[in-house]
Amino acid sequence: MAVLLFIWSSGVLMAWRDRNDSINDSARLTEALTRVVAERLSGSLRGLDLMLQDVASQSQEKQSPAELLTLMRYRSAGMPEVRNIFVIGADGRVKAATLPSMVGMDLSRRPYFEMAVSGPLRPGLIIAPPAISPITGKQGLVVARPIISPLGTFAGLAAAALNPEFFSEALGGVMSGDVDRAVITNLNGDVLARLPAPGSHVGTSIRSGPLFTRYLPNARSGTFIAPSAFDGLDRLASYQVLEQQPVVASVGITTRAALRRWTGNTMIMGAGGVLFSLLALRTAVQLNRREYERRMAEAALKTSEESYRILVNDQDDLIHRYAPDTTLQTVNRAYARFYGKDPDQLIGTKWIDFLAQEEHPFILSCLQALNHGQPYREDHRRVVRPDGQERWIEWRTTALYDMLGNLTGYQTVGRDVTDAHRAQQAISEREELYSQSFHRNPAIKLLIDPKSGAINDANDSAALFYGYPIEVLKRMRIGDINTASPEEIQRELAAVEHEGRKFLRFHHRLSSGEVRDVEVYTSPLHVGGRAYLSSIVVDVSDRNRFEAELQAKTAELARSNAELEQFAYVASHDLRQPLRMVSSYVTLLERHLGERLDDGAREFIGYAVSGVKRMDALIKGLLEYSRVGRGGESMTPVDLGEIVAASRANLGLDDASEEARVTVELPLPTLPGIPSELVRLFQNLIGNAVKYRHPDRVPEIRIGAHRNGDEWIISVADNGMGIDPEHFERIFGMFQRLHGEGEFEGTGIGLAICRKIVTTHHGRIWVESEYGRGCTFLVALPAAPRNRPGQPAH
Repeated sequence: MAVLLFIWSSGVLMAWRDRNDSINDSARLTEALTRVVAERLSGSLRGLDLMLQDVASQSQEKQSPAELLTLMRYRSAGMPEVRNIFVIGADGRVKAATLPSMVGMDLSRRPYFEMAVSGPLRPGLIIAPPAISPITGKQGLVVARPIISPLGTFAGLAAAALNPEFFSEALGGVMSGDVDRAVITNLNGDVLARLPAPGSHVGTSIRSGPLFTRYLPNARSGTFIAPSAFDGLDRLASYQVLEQQPVVASVGITTRAALRRWTGNTMIMGAGGVLFSLLALRTAVQLNRREYERRMAEAALKTSEESYRILVNDQDDLIHRYAPDTTLQTVNRAYARFYGKDPDQLIGTKWIDFLAQEEHPFILSCLQALNHGQPYREDHRRVVRPDGQERWIEWRTTALYDMLGNLTGYQTVGRDVTDAHRAQQAISEREELYSQSFHRNPAIKLLIDPKSGAINDANDSAALFYGYPIEVLKRMRIGDINTASPEEIQRELAAVEHEGRKFLRFHHRLSSGEVRDVEVYTSPLHVGGRAYLSSIVVDVSDRNRFEAELQAKTAELARSNAELEQFAYVASHDLRQPLRMVSSYVTLLERHLGERLDDGAREFIGYAVSGVKRMDALIKGLLEYSRVGRGGESMTPVDLGEIVAASRANLGLDDASEEARVTVELPLPTLPGIPSELVRLFQNLIGNAVKYRHPDRVPEIRIGAHRNGDEWIISVADNGMGIDPEHFERIFGMFQRLHGEGEFEGTGIGLAICRKIVTTHHGRIWVESEYGRGCTFLVALPAAPRNRPGQPAH
């Protein structure tokens, strides 16, 4: 009896262990196949996501529809699973599409668009349940990615219509042996593909099934036994949520199939218990059969793992498995190629040794932090290859456990995202550039909606100027601070947007109630299909007040000068008549008295006549001074060679003259001027050179010119007495003489007239000299006309 009890106890224990082994073998098989499906989907969806991310980024740039269409066709050319790419605006209408008939179509009611606008705004793929296409009338699949503007608002979708068999193809080769069910869903439980009967369940929901109600909320991967949501049969199923995409992959086997071997063994062992005489023989047979079947199951598992290894080897991602101490156990060709070695050379080495020593503590702490509740980790790190090339890799690490929950190692999949990283870095740099050029700019800046007049953004300088916090300004409209009528404001904003106006003048009211004059420099921007006006506001209140005061003072000065010149002209003209009478009667008196005059009387009469003549010369000089610029003549092109020749003729200084030698360096330029006044200018300068000659040498006068930028410099040089530098400015004043009346004739007005003539021609005059070594008078005149004649240059 005791032997029988022992045999039966041993049989029950053996049957229980055999049952656990069968369940564990089936679980390993479904887990391996689930990983295969997940890796296939992860690679394909990642490629789609990068493509849509690129299209979304480029749609934000200032590109024409044709350029955007070219980019979409180029990106989809290497993806046979993509049937059509299209970009949807924030209003739900198609802005661009590789299928032209879609442009302008309203897709705001499509599931993927409603999923984007109803949930929280964040980057990432949106996988909607299969739905009937408005183009083909057949069931189709669409994946999409939100377009987020630089301001953080929803700007539309970049979407791709996929081959309906896209997800079914990822299940290819999975249905083998006892595996009788494989399914792919989105995170809402909508079936995207299922085997067997690939088309019968697509679009149905299994959200109420045990996977989504009991297991998925607690862990992103695992294995369980529960009734199927499709046919109610108990199944052993493994599932895994993709790390980057909203997709769940699951492979299952009915518990009957999983326990088929065990069931047969148990029935045989039970029959053997009835026939005790055959117990030993039957036990031996069963043991041999179980061992054979175990080897067959292990061979099947090995075959599955080999298929998985072949699939992994063909992936472009960097895939490697390793022990808890980072010793590499399996690597694919892409991983080995990345480090410039053969796979066999890497097996047995620790990959952490490829990194800098200072990175080791952080990496090990990240691995140790993985557990049953959080078996996944994703990080983005810079990796330097052995050849020195710097790449950015996105690593996805999964902790691996046996059926008893013991950690056996890790599997990490790496994807080279250098191009995407650089694109994101460029976007970040543009956002930082916007922040620095807008928010940190000392100028007053506003970002305005041209249609509504709403202030979308303002910088700190604007808040300081208007006296409102930035958040308050962003809730205001431009009409709240602009004193113009709403119609006038809207008219000006429309002119900026449609007519290219860049400059506006307004009156803006501050929070204190004060109204300031402002000039607004603005330009239109287009971001995410919306128009904005970027405006720089300049407070010109003080400048306007100063300009008004300056204009008033300038007008008063001009009026005063005009009155003074008129007075001088009238006075000098009227004073000459009495002087001529005095001179005439004194001369007649001298003739009438004749011999009766003694020498003293004749001397007195000479003094009187000389004084009258000198007074007349002064008045005549004053009259000439007042006439400069008042002749009404227009500026015309003047040949200075002819002007100098006329001046010499007036002075009687031709080439044969013995009074002075004049040398003219021809050719002299032609420039704008008033001929009569320029003749008077050079006549005075040449005449002074003759008058103030050196007593020991014949006067030599040299006249030349050279170009200096936008003006001509004309020089009149002599070898006369020269001028002390302390008198350089004094000699151009009215009635300023450096010699006594007995030494040289003159009134002291000649050089003052020269300066006024040069000033009315918008030029300059100055002298260079050394006493006793002659003088050089220099005149700078514009090479081209400036302002109107008679208006001095400032």
